[in-house]
Amino acid sequence: MTPRIIVVSGSSKGLVIPIGEDPISIGRDISNTLRLAGATVSRKHCRIDRPGGGYELVDLDSQNGTFVNGIPVGHKTLSHGDTIRIGDSELTFAEHEGASTYELALSNRTSTTDLRTIRLGELITDTKFGNAVGRMARDLAALLRISEVINSIRDVRLLQCEILRLVLEVIPADDAAIVLFNSADEQPASVCSWNRNYGEKSSIKVQVDIVRKAFWERSAVVTDTNRPSEGLQNVLCFPLVAVQRTLGAIYLTSSDTVSPFLEDHIEFLAHASRIAAVALENILALDQLSSENRELKEQISSSALVGESRHIRKVETFISRVAPEDVTVLIRGESGTGKEVVARSIHHNSPRSERPFIAINCAAIPEALLESELFGHEKGAFTGAVAIKRGKLEAAENGTLFLDEIGELAPLLQAKLLRVLQEREFERLGATRCLKFSARVLAATNKDVEQAIKAGEFRQDLYYRLNVVSIVIPPLRERRDDIPLLALYFSSKYASKRKRPFKGISAEARTILMNYSWPGNVRELENAIEHAIVLGVSDEILPDDLPTALLEEQGARMEGSRYHSAINNTKKELIMEALRNSSGSVPQAAKSLGIHPKYLFRLIRNLKLKAETE
Repeated sequence: MTPRIIVVSGSSKGLVIPIGEDPISIGRDISNTLRLAGATVSRKHCRIDRPGGGYELVDLDSQNGTFVNGIPVGHKTLSHGDTIRIGDSELTFAEHEGASTYELALSNRTSTTDLRTIRLGELITDTKFGNAVGRMARDLAALLRISEVINSIRDVRLLQCEILRLVLEVIPADDAAIVLFNSADEQPASVCSWNRNYGEKSSIKVQVDIVRKAFWERSAVVTDTNRPSEGLQNVLCFPLVAVQRTLGAIYLTSSDTVSPFLEDHIEFLAHASRIAAVALENILALDQLSSENRELKEQISSSALVGESRHIRKVETFISRVAPEDVTVLIRGESGTGKEVVARSIHHNSPRSERPFIAINCAAIPEALLESELFGHEKGAFTGAVAIKRGKLEAAENGTLFLDEIGELAPLLQAKLLRVLQEREFERLGATRCLKFSARVLAATNKDVEQAIKAGEFRQDLYYRLNVVSIVIPPLRERRDDIPLLALYFSSKYASKRKRPFKGISAEARTILMNYSWPGNVRELENAIEHAIVLGVSDEILPDDLPTALLEEQGARMEGSRYHSAINNTKKELIMEALRNSSGSVPQAAKSLGIHPKYLFRLIRNLKLKAETE
């Protein structure tokens, strides 16, 4: 099968673009291979190349970024099933059969035959005893088989196929299809078809106007003719009315010159469609809940590394090598560089990924409580221990235990943790029975551990136990190439969370983000973007939306930024005048200016006045 791009949602929904040897260009301009409308789509947004036989997506410096599986990318090798988001449009890359979307077998041709609408209460059925008993036995057997199928299948596509197959055992149609509608815009979203003789190899073309009539009127729709025109067929369409909403319709066709669809067929389809609709609604609701659950888990325990710099590639290579191996890893780096994200990524790519990931911040919990948090306690072990409590070591089970800020661990607990790592067992506080410890241990610190060992603050033997394999996460100032992708990722995240439109980051704001020193690393960048999203008044992040600290440090270097440059110059003059009047005393200068000395020190640093003050 030819690899292709399927437009799942957006202005060109349903469009399928085959990918050949030539590059595929995507954007708003009419010259693109795939043209997508929308203000959030750049004229030349991205391109799909084929270097070395694979498929690579290249962002063409678009203003709003290109996202693959929710992560902004500059260059990304595509895999089957990858989801690409460009502006308001969502695309799926399909390299072989088994794509996650259905090709819609829909026809927009308006029906030229008369349509008859029949409500269930209007049905007049044959009341002869013999005919009624035989028909009831047949219909009841079919409905029972449908019920059995519903209780044994949890795949939406397979369930639809089985329902259609059983319906065709009762109703003399050639082809059948189930059309499901999108709940948001009430547009056909998927079509599952079935042929009486060839199974899923059906050539049915569903007429949208007939389906919409049945869907909106919640009634059976039948073509009212016994001699259909050439190319047309007899049609019976019935809505799938579930508990919460109407899901779509069942669509049956026959090529017979005389319509084979009788009133008892419509009555049977009314009952069968009701059973099928409720079952499909439940499965779709479960699928949606599962999808939302996965998204929430990813948000809570995000393991995605955003970035394409040489440093990030090195970290990704490290993760791919150590994740399958059951070894202890020490992750080092400045605060805010993403050490926990790396730990979660190691866990996510390890054989223990389905097991718990338990994180504990050794610096955030008071020393008196940390031992209980780690090891748990028995009832009555100390005052206030009114029940048995499982500790983090026990809760980790066969998963991963992440010890953040391990350098802050108290000396007594360092000794106890060393024993756990050596003997792979521990005891709850107040207990006499040992419990097995089988979790993998990952640790992180922003401290100079070697210096702490020399100062007697950290045990050397514990360091060797933890430092089986180690990695240093580089600070953000050393990987500035990742700043645009990170900024887009956080912008999209918080714009979606705040339900506000997001068009992109202005060129001036990007310049500020790229030139700032980022002492707080990725955490500070995330906070700056959230600040801009919350306080911004337009659908684009502007320099005025960013925190003051960023503007103070580099406002003067911004091209065309007369406003910020003038403000910074005024601040400099006020500070220098106050320092001259106070003979260089920063506390006295701060008092005369009516600000805190720490804030004045920060202004001197950000405005680069240290040399002048000296």
